[in-house]
Amino acid sequence: MHDLRFKMIMALNAADLGSPICEQVADICAEIAEQHCAELGHMPAVRAGEIAELSTGEPALTWAPTETGQRAW
Repeated sequence: MHDLRFKMIMALNAADLGSPICEQVADICAEIAEQHCAELGHMPAVRAGEIAELSTGEPALTWAPTETGQRAW
């Protein structure tokens, strides 16, 4: 939820709210969003394996199939 909190702070700063109030509102909103996501079964999780490697822009050399016929692209 750190990214969500940061985005909320940026949006609230753009709305010209003061910094202490902005951070308090962002904390409250992030907590509500986290609870709402948990109720829906959408909990943030650390990605693992190939997905994490791709998300960082640096995939491992061994993640892709070696046989040309196995590749979907």
